[in-house]
Amino acid sequence: MPKVLPQSIPPKIRKRLLKEFYDFINSLSRKETEDFFNDFLTPSEKIILSRRLQVVKLLLQGDRQNKVRRKLGVGVSTVQFVQKWINKELK
Repeated sequence: MPKVLPQSIPPKIRKRLLKEFYDFINSLSRKETEDFFNDFLTPSEKIILSRRLQVVKLLLQGDRQNKVRRKLGVGVSTVQFVQKWINKELK
């Protein structure tokens, strides 16, 4: 699947697409959600999302970025991306 730059999609359309996606996910049961992600995401995409969630968990537990990187085998950019998200969400 080719990558799409979010900036290449007009904001109004991007907002509508994401809303529809979130509404769809929200309408699913637990089993349907698992089936959807197993069918819809590649194994690599599932690992990427799972690792990001683990990074969130460890950072919120107080682990330092270097420790998180070593423990999970993720790159600097992944940990920094997640840290920025945490900072934004906790404001």
